[in-house]
Amino acid sequence: MSINIGTFWFIVAIIFGVGELMTTSLTLIWFSIGALVSMILSPFIESVLIQAIIFAIISIVLLVIATKYLVDRDKNVKYNTNLQGIISQKGIVVQDIEPYEVGIVKLNGEEWSAISKDKVKIEKGKIVEVIQIEGVKLIVREVSNINLDLDNNKDDTDSISREIDIKIKTSE
Repeated sequence: MSINIGTFWFIVAIIFGVGELMTTSLTLIWFSIGALVSMILSPFIESVLIQAIIFAIISIVLLVIATKYLVDRDKNVKYNTNLQGIISQKGIVVQDIEPYEVGIVKLNGEEWSAISKDKVKIEKGKIVEVIQIEGVKLIVREVSNINLDLDNNKDDTDSISREIDIKIKTSE
């Protein structure tokens, strides 16, 4: 039993298509397209070698162009991870941040290690904004001269840190 060369290229396209569905890496789909092009051209080109060369050239060119396009496109995408979502949020200093030393900032009910962006002392109770994240430390800067009395409100620091954004936004 022999199969038509067009049927052969169709089977190759199906195999690469199923492989792509199993990997979802956008690699094998280009070979599937190359096989479909070879299938379409097979009635016009008798040489199986030329069909195979056309298949290889089309598949590799599509793979290279698509990969380059997708990589270039992906460079401009910024993924908003949980950590990146913290940038620009406000928090309360619960342990003094000394110049070049780590303090503690309460942000959304969680305590974080923090250092001052400007290498200045930020006292306990000051409101700070997260500028960036370096490892597991927040880099912060003071945004207000308001000094909350945290010693008298020890149980209330979670609710205070949750409401900071509302108070700052309404006063701006």
